[in-house]
Amino acid sequence: MKLRLYNAILLRSADEPLCSGELRVDGGIIVGVGAPDKQFHADKEIDCGGNLLMSGFCNAHTHAAMSLFRGIADDLPLDKWLFDRVFPMEEHLTEEDIYWGTMLQVAEFVRSGITCFADMYFFIDAVHAAAKNANLCLALCCGSNSYSDYDIIEFLQKNYHKYSTLSDRVRYFPGLHAEYTCDEKLIADVADFAAESGAKTYIHLSETLKEVGECTVRHGGLTPPQYLHKLGFFDNGGLAAHCTYADKDDIALLKQCGVTPVINGGSNLKLASGVAPVAAMLSAGLAPALGTDGSASNNATSPFREMYLYSCLQKEALKDAAAVPAEEAIRAATETGYTALGFGGGALRKGNFADAVLIDLAAPNMHPASDLRKNLVFSADVSNVLMTVAGGKIVYDRGRYDIGESLDDIYSQCEKRRDRLRRQAAFV
Repeated sequence: MKLRLYNAILLRSADEPLCSGELRVDGGIIVGVGAPDKQFHADKEIDCGGNLLMSGFCNAHTHAAMSLFRGIADDLPLDKWLFDRVFPMEEHLTEEDIYWGTMLQVAEFVRSGITCFADMYFFIDAVHAAAKNANLCLALCCGSNSYSDYDIIEFLQKNYHKYSTLSDRVRYFPGLHAEYTCDEKLIADVADFAAESGAKTYIHLSETLKEVGECTVRHGGLTPPQYLHKLGFFDNGGLAAHCTYADKDDIALLKQCGVTPVINGGSNLKLASGVAPVAAMLSAGLAPALGTDGSASNNATSPFREMYLYSCLQKEALKDAAAVPAEEAIRAATETGYTALGFGGGALRKGNFADAVLIDLAAPNMHPASDLRKNLVFSADVSNVLMTVAGGKIVYDRGRYDIGESLDDIYSQCEKRRDRLRRQAAFV
């Protein structure tokens, strides 16, 4: 379908000047940005009403189906949250649970302007089915660990070959849950598979001080990044979620290895895990991406809240109000994530995926419009999202969802599955 979105203020990327104009789409790809083209004949035309049109957001780290656990594992430190609440519930998850939990998260994604996400969870066929319903870009990130009761390398091989050739809107990253849940042989075997296949890897990394300290005790003083590097885990580059306690040597190593840190400020704050050194990463030449983590630990998937935290936590940590300006937060939430995951998106440019979000500029929180980029990061929230376009498909438009399932069915399915999981895990 040919789509024309006109009468918009265009934020083409984090740094390019704003301009008035239109976005032209053909077959899910951007074919024109800016001034009108009288030669382009659209099947559907939408008047943007002078509102802000920008790239859709990339959530570069999440566990989508953990939306089922929202609100039932709160006010706990990470180790108790994970081992006493989350793992016991996860033991009882079925493929249908994952599908409906992911559908709930997909609904929240499109309502929030998220058009691309990296998911590390179970039953990936169900995750893919849910993402495909809404035409979202999906990076599947294996999060296996040494407690898994299957042949992990065989599992990686099968899924890597299946999903790497399935669609240009799907990627697969061989990876692992974390250093502290994986034995050395498993990490080395996954590193070997990544080397043989030329793939980037994905893992949770240096999320808590406890994790880092225990890793150094186990491995002769090596921090998690140093230990994984020793085993060749990042030889082809990759992504690392959290990096909350990456020191200057770790940061230099991540830069050397071509690893993209994925910052999850909201989740790390809620679990009292710490504040990632984003400013130091930027100074070292790293380009962090933005993630929300799962809804059991965040509990929302708002790119606006994450952009705000990405910038403002650094201002407070460094006692420098000029640290990590709004433009850096926008870049982390859009183009950096798309690029790190291997997708052609994150900016309104010819040839990129037609993934876009329309932001309401008529709302009180966007006035006066002194600087739209600053307002986007420091003032806006998900209520400002008017429309979300994923691969040229309008998946959300002012309260109307086109995601393959009705909200009523999604809510009903998720609530009954949550109740069953609580009973099976022996929670009140």
